[in-house]
Amino acid sequence: MRTLRTPIATLGALALALGLLGALCGCAEPDGLKVEGPAPSPSPGTGTVYVSEGAGRPPLRSPATFTASGTVRLTGLRWSSWGGSTAEGTGKVGGAWCAPGCATAPYDARVTLGGLVRQDRSAYYSRATVDVEGLPSEQRAELRDLRLHIPKR
Repeated sequence: MRTLRTPIATLGALALALGLLGALCGCAEPDGLKVEGPAPSPSPGTGTVYVSEGAGRPPLRSPATFTASGTVRLTGLRWSSWGGSTAEGTGKVGGAWCAPGCATAPYDARVTLGGLVRQDRSAYYSRATVDVEGLPSEQRAELRDLRLHIPKR
């Protein structure tokens, strides 16, 4: 005696397959699937962001002290932001650019780093602006757009 189990199971599988096929085909437009707008482009993460004092020197993250452009020394830095397109902080500035005046009494300064240069899984700030209130305009201009060292890959 033959049971009804096999035809019922076959009909159930067929119904399931047709339902899935209908669901997959039912969501497309009659003329086919339409895609609009630009394709999303992958946005590479910057990874760890550093600043460099020069060739052969280790990369620095949120440093408390570093030398920018060879003659400008930043100390006592406290960063309110780091790792984005810009880094902002406050501290003291001294160095050969203002000698002998600031050799013993560095100036209060606001520091902004920018110009991210991406390298593999990291990035480096390539520019610094140091803003010091009360400096003559000539000296302020010297601190406006400092180029920072970017290590070769």
